[in-house]
Amino acid sequence: MRSLAVLACAALACGGGAGDPDAPGDAGPTADATVGAVGAAVFDPGVLHTVALEVAPEHLATLEDSVDVRVPATLTFDGVTVAQVGLRKKGATSRRPLADKPGFTIKLNSFVPGQRLDGLKKLTLDNAIEDPSLVTGHLSYEVYRRAGLPAPRTAHATVSFNGVDKGLYVLEESTDAQYLATHFGAGDGNVYEGPWDFPKGAAAAPLRDEVEDGRSRADLEALTAVVMDTPDAELANALAPLLDVDRFLTNFAVEMAAALWDNYAIVAWNFYLYHVPGGRFVMLTHGVNWPYFRADMDPFDLHTDPWNADAPPGFLCDRFLRIPALADRYRAELARVSRDSFDVPALLARIDQVDAILHARPLTGASAAQLDRFEAAVVEARAFVRDRKAFLTSRLGL
Repeated sequence: MRSLAVLACAALACGGGAGDPDAPGDAGPTADATVGAVGAAVFDPGVLHTVALEVAPEHLATLEDSVDVRVPATLTFDGVTVAQVGLRKKGATSRRPLADKPGFTIKLNSFVPGQRLDGLKKLTLDNAIEDPSLVTGHLSYEVYRRAGLPAPRTAHATVSFNGVDKGLYVLEESTDAQYLATHFGAGDGNVYEGPWDFPKGAAAAPLRDEVEDGRSRADLEALTAVVMDTPDAELANALAPLLDVDRFLTNFAVEMAAALWDNYAIVAWNFYLYHVPGGRFVMLTHGVNWPYFRADMDPFDLHTDPWNADAPPGFLCDRFLRIPALADRYRAELARVSRDSFDVPALLARIDQVDAILHARPLTGASAAQLDRFEAAVVEARAFVRDRKAFLTSRLGL
């Protein structure tokens, strides 16, 4: 673990100017930089971190009710205090009142230009309401990385809010401009966010900072037209200049290998379409926090939404499965991911590490109660890892 002295130093402005705190030129390391240098202490998975948030009484009503306004807060992370960070609640189905266990996003430079924590501009505190095992994203993102795709880093923490213990949280790396620049060399391209799908039309897709930056949707309009109007035999070639099809297929394969029902392939929900400046669209998964520990989920059946089996799946994934040449490419990538990236010893080791850090010090209050729920859920998580690998091996003839 990096020392707190380094962490404290990094809480100050690090190499940026005093201008626009999110200017593209200050978006973080390039794709050639060592991924993981920024945020290495915050996302150290071998530590149960301690996070304390303090918000003044006059800002509580705004924090409770607003979905997009950040309020000033004081953040203390593993003993390092950073004042005047921007705080707001997060979540859709997981959104909770302040009196319960809310999730939060923290923007370090909302009120102090250039301010960072361990070099990070943003941080997500996932309340894991839907994941008592606390490891769904922790494991799934590891499969993404092993498959060759970028994925948010995760760690775990106890979180208190205005002195009240809120329990155990998952720290998740934010998919912000800094993250995008780290992995793609530029972080200022258009970012479209699910829930959305191509049949709804490009105008319906949420576009990050559309009004603030005067962004155009012409790029998504072009991609949508190809997806919706191109004949099957021409689709792969028509998509190639606009969408990184290989990355899309890998993302598709990881979602299905890891039985991720809450992302694009099955429900078109938690994902981003990022248009790399000067390049093509790439699909990115985020918000993996709802376990579907169903080891026998067929990776060729997209109609497995546990809430509504008749709901339409991700349109482009469904099209791929209906086109023999693209279905063959998906099958080949699914086999590679299932064989090489769904690494049982590595995934079980990550579970064991989480288990160890949660028991490394006595927990009380809400954290202790959530630890009890973890004990039961993690048994299911371990069984899923083993059983899913066995199912994929049999289903794909690996």
